Amino acid sequence: MIIEQLRRQFENMPDLRAREIRVDKQLRKIFCTLSYPNLTDVDAQVRNDIAAYVKKLVPQGYSCSVSFVNDSFTEASFRKLLSEFFKKNFPVFAALGANAEVKFEEKNIKVIFRVNPVTEKNAEAALLTDKLSAFFADYTSYCVSFFLSAADSELPKADFSEQEKLVRLAINRELLKPSRCFAVSNVTKHIGKIIQSSPMYIADIRKPSESYVVCGTVSGKTLKSSKNNPNMYVCKFTLSDASGGSIPCVIFTRFDISDYKTIKETMGKTDSEALTISRTRSLANDKKMKKMMDIYDGMSVIVRGKAAYNSFSEQLEMCVYDLCKCNIAPIGNAAHYNKTIPDEYSVVKPEVYSEYVQTSFVSNERRSRSPLNGKSYVVLHANATGYNVVKDKIVAICAVKIEDGRISEKIFSYVNPEADVDAHVLDKAKITVDRLVFYPTITELIPDLFKFMYGSVLVGLDAPKIIDILNYYASPVGYRFTNETEHQGDVFSLLFDTSGHTHKPNCSRIEDVAKHCRVTCLGSVFCHESAVTTARCMAVLSNRSK
Repeated sequence: MIIEQLRRQFENMPDLRAREIRVDKQLRKIFCTLSYPNLTDVDAQVRNDIAAYVKKLVPQGYSCSVSFVNDSFTEASFRKLLSEFFKKNFPVFAALGANAEVKFEEKNIKVIFRVNPVTEKNAEAALLTDKLSAFFADYTSYCVSFFLSAADSELPKADFSEQEKLVRLAINRELLKPSRCFAVSNVTKHIGKIIQSSPMYIADIRKPSESYVVCGTVSGKTLKSSKNNPNMYVCKFTLSDASGGSIPCVIFTRFDISDYKTIKETMGKTDSEALTISRTRSLANDKKMKKMMDIYDGMSVIVRGKAAYNSFSEQLEMCVYDLCKCNIAPIGNAAHYNKTIPDEYSVVKPEVYSEYVQTSFVSNERRSRSPLNGKSYVVLHANATGYNVVKDKIVAICAVKIEDGRISEKIFSYVNPEADVDAHVLDKAKITVDRLVFYPTITELIPDLFKFMYGSVLVGLDAPKIIDILNYYASPVGYRFTNETEHQGDVFSLLFDTSGHTHKPNCSRIEDVAKHCRVTCLGSVFCHESAVTTARCMAVLSNRSK
């Protein structure tokens, strides 16, 4: 409505655009961002007229803040805008935004997507170019046109069945994200309205949202008046819960003007009326201040509010609308793991080794005294940004099963981390960021990994830490990995002791063990290569046991 009326009112400014309109219902305020090609050419009085007209269009009871930005792009800035738009609205086609060919001709922008035939069909079915044209027509005064070119592309080809599966996974992804909740009791209103929703884990907050409900313990609480508005008080604190997550919170409280003279002069009231209003507002302000001061460190609360990125720290911060006191039940009382082993693999199926015979230069005869006989082991390796279950992400995972001393099957998959990942982590995993969107998330892999590893002893350098991350994503969907774990250095040491070798290498270094076992070691950085090498060395040493 605002866009259409602006165009009618300012017909002599056809390049004027309403780039963003955001509504804050809690503050009853509308934020409107307008764009124009060259703001320096627009007279200040014209800007004021436009802002005043927009403010007249907002619903009654709402205030409006109007800002202006330059509608000017370079090839680099437009490519960045296009990439961000794809990530937010079309994640399945995110690779197109990163590899688009952008051509500028004065006020015309031509965007060409180099695609393979499969991607071209999917993009046409999704009406991708039409939706892009509709968005940019309202966003910028540039004439932007989009084209799909089925020429030779550097993008890896994928068959239609794979694309169909990944699209289906993308649709269901929101349902599979962590959705665990705390159990709270004795909820009493403190600021705002009573909160009846179940609070989620703070550690599960991944992105900005208009409404989150979380609970936890208050720490680092401060209360100060605003520098720009002495009638506005700002209460800040950090909220932490038992999931290991924490988030900065801020509460804005506006105090009514209670000065007797100011009320009389601005409202035109009589002395008695102004005095009555002053006393009423003073009592209300005192009540608000008491509520703010009654928030203290160590207090257990449940809050509801909006999460957004702080412009200075670039970290998620929560603007709190409602705050209630409560009692929070421990995590152990709220978790229920009741899923059985899946009947089939749904996302990633294992690769079966029909026969992998580990030969010895001395003899091929199997030794009955091998520590691996009669047991099932799974070598578990991963490429991750780290092993903090709250902050870090897995980008690739590989598990190789060894039964009775022989490799039987392997499961490997890249993982969509749903977050920005450093380039060096991707380099180790031998994948580029534009391809990650085509792979399942760790939550989607949980049932297949659970089925593959059930009942096996896990072997690896960081197997317990990997399991902690898997359990973090497994618990909200009803799974729990309870496998025993062993450090692969200890397993190799035991196998060397039973194999009769007089010299034992550094068992913590897979390169040294592989060299001693005469097994080709392709590398120790990429999880697929290191896991396979580790499994083959275990099989060779098991075959040599005496």
